[in-house]
Amino acid sequence: MRLVSLRQVRPGMKLGRTIFTEDGKVLLGTGMVLTERLISGLTRSKVDAVYIDDPRTADIQVEEVIRPQTRQIAVEAIEKTFKQITNSNKLARKISLKEMGLHFQRAFSSILDDLLLNKQMIGHLTNISSHSPSMYHHAVNVAVLSTAVGMSLGYNRQRLMDLGVGAMLHDVGKLSLPEEMLTKEEQWTAEEKEIAKEHTRHGFNLLRKQHDISLLSAHVCLQHHERLNGSGYPQGLQGKQIHEYAQIVGIADVFDSLTSPRPWRKRYMPQDALEYLLGSGGHLFEHHLVNAFIKHIAVFPIGSSVVLGTGEVGVVSRVDPDYSHRPTVRIIKDGRGNDVIPPYDLDLKANLQLFVVGFEDDDLFRMSDVSSTQTETNPT
Repeated sequence: MRLVSLRQVRPGMKLGRTIFTEDGKVLLGTGMVLTERLISGLTRSKVDAVYIDDPRTADIQVEEVIRPQTRQIAVEAIEKTFKQITNSNKLARKISLKEMGLHFQRAFSSILDDLLLNKQMIGHLTNISSHSPSMYHHAVNVAVLSTAVGMSLGYNRQRLMDLGVGAMLHDVGKLSLPEEMLTKEEQWTAEEKEIAKEHTRHGFNLLRKQHDISLLSAHVCLQHHERLNGSGYPQGLQGKQIHEYAQIVGIADVFDSLTSPRPWRKRYMPQDALEYLLGSGGHLFEHHLVNAFIKHIAVFPIGSSVVLGTGEVGVVSRVDPDYSHRPTVRIIKDGRGNDVIPPYDLDLKANLQLFVVGFEDDDLFRMSDVSSTQTETNPT
């Protein structure tokens, strides 16, 4: 299979991977033949890319680090809780969330079990994206990314639970923001960004009152926008004042936010997001945490269509976690845009004169000035 921009999807193409709605339900199943009507529905659902079956890449399997049913359980747990909170806010009632922590511990246990069973796939974590921009899927993505870092740091199961539950709930305080801000499709104004900064306190105050949620998980919610140099919020903490869990979730939050589309911008390329994080080491985040995060990210994920410096187009077929910037590429078009028959694999580790210069579906991505990304990631 290979990843294709929705703009390049044509009727008759067959889905290679299930697509979920923002609340975790199956929208279209694997193997579904796409029609004009279905493609229009995906556009309305704000899906910007899908995996399709292609005879030239039939043997390229994009494995998921967590099972679809695991993602669905987690998304449904988040959705149910978030809707309860939203309804309580609308009715000006005191929020009563019995066994909230237990629900999230169960959902996160499934994520953790999947990750522990798939340790060999941790190096391909950019494949976790559901290509849904919803808050629910963002929460699951951040939990998966954060847990991978915790695992690499040798955390035991209880520490991973505290980290993971905190990651799943890191943005719960946004539910206290005005509804018009949450549904707005333009970038927030400077005034709205100041209002949004209060979401960390709102979330902390909610979570610390839940008897079955760890205070450490609640502090993830409070501190995930704090930065080493004191430029973060809400308290302007510095250095060791910021809990390690909150720093890990902050890194995962920035990466997933940058590499996901927004109504006002395209997604950033993974290498641009990684470049930003590398530049933030020792400045916004601890070096060792950034390094632990980056070693789990495939710069060019399996199944993505890339362009070489020669003009040849191919699909990433294999990634060596130790050399993720030099994948093996299935060449499907030559430098003139003609189909290559039969396609063949080219290992860039053995062809050092060749480089990936971009993605074929560049309409998916923002051409970024990475140095400008802090204005987008830190305030919200």
